[in-house]
Amino acid sequence: MITLGIECSSRQGSLALLKGGEVIGEKSWIAERVRHNTVFQTLENLMDEAELSYSDICLYAVGRGPGSFSGMRMSFAIAQALALPEKKEVRAVSSGAALALQVARQAGMPAVQKIAVVGDARRGQVWFGLFKVGQASSLSENNLCIMNRLEACPTLVEDWKLVPYDKVSVPEGTIVVSPEAERLGEIFPTIGNACFPHANEVALLAQAGSEDMEPLYMHPPVFVKPKFS
Repeated sequence: MITLGIECSSRQGSLALLKGGEVIGEKSWIAERVRHNTVFQTLENLMDEAELSYSDICLYAVGRGPGSFSGMRMSFAIAQALALPEKKEVRAVSSGAALALQVARQAGMPAVQKIAVVGDARRGQVWFGLFKVGQASSLSENNLCIMNRLEACPTLVEDWKLVPYDKVSVPEGTIVVSPEAERLGEIFPTIGNACFPHANEVALLAQAGSEDMEPLYMHPPVFVKPKFS
């Protein structure tokens, strides 16, 4: 089964092609503003290099955030448009879970540890997700990430939340990561360099299951009263 992963929730966008659990092609780029032509041109190059056509893709996987709302919306639109002609399946997974999985795999975490994935939500708040990471084989069958081939598996400890800057706290020993680490160093002194979710882990997680098919948007809609009556 060939899966195409699309991840555009941060300023680093990425695409990945997986055959089963093996990466057969991937590309990433940095852009402060998400543009359709960048994604489509990169995708065409990726497909050409992999010598694949869209009919070869069985599953489309989208990172649903939290993060850039326009990037998440664009990812959904692209995946759904490509999947529609042949009625292929589209699945969505948390970009935060993908980042937690990436960090856990890179660190070779053998035992249960905690990873906090955070971002600057502006308005004096951060968005915050706390993950418990352990071996996939030790988790329950109804867990999103039950795939024995994963070296580590992230489980969200509680729902994503918005936290005021002055109310943020993380359990001792928790690894803190963020695509916006340079803006959050004063709030999270141990945060280190920026880390970005990648389409590789988005595709891996989507092979196991799907979350809600809509962007994970942390702020409620903002209504601005019209100036005219």
